[in-house]
Amino acid sequence: MPTSIGMKNLPFITKVRLAAAVFVVLTAGGAWYSFERNVEWSARIAWGEARGEPDGGMQAVINVMVNRKNDPRYPNSLAAVARQRWQFTAFNNDDPNRPKLEAVSDDDPEFQRAKRLALYAELGILWDITDGATHYHSDIIDRPGYLTNAEVTTSIGNHIFYKAAD
Repeated sequence: MPTSIGMKNLPFITKVRLAAAVFVVLTAGGAWYSFERNVEWSARIAWGEARGEPDGGMQAVINVMVNRKNDPRYPNSLAAVARQRWQFTAFNNDDPNRPKLEAVSDDDPEFQRAKRLALYAELGILWDITDGATHYHSDIIDRPGYLTNAEVTTSIGNHIFYKAAD
């Protein structure tokens, strides 16, 4: 009976060559670039929208982006969802957070946390703490009219999260 050889049984140089081949294929296909953009932009939006929020605030914002990415009514990548016009206040041209969002660097500990969460989201392993929410807003404003029929799924920090009616 044939047996499969696991990665642990392969010589080190073979593992290096396999890793290099995968990297070349990803890079050549543009997948690595897309992967990085998805992580970068979803992290920037989460940081811009929810930095300073309690644990779960940035994760919930990223959950909303993932839920939108998986909804046919929205773009199908985290970067496209994050940069969709008039969807996330921090990305709006006239928002005072926009220049901060564009300038934040990996030196910022909260941005590092946002990038880690965005990486988990892009890998498909970020737990959805919003119960499928596709919208949210600050709790200092009244419920927007377009969310009249939406179901409140949770409140985290200063945000209220909604699952839009189908």
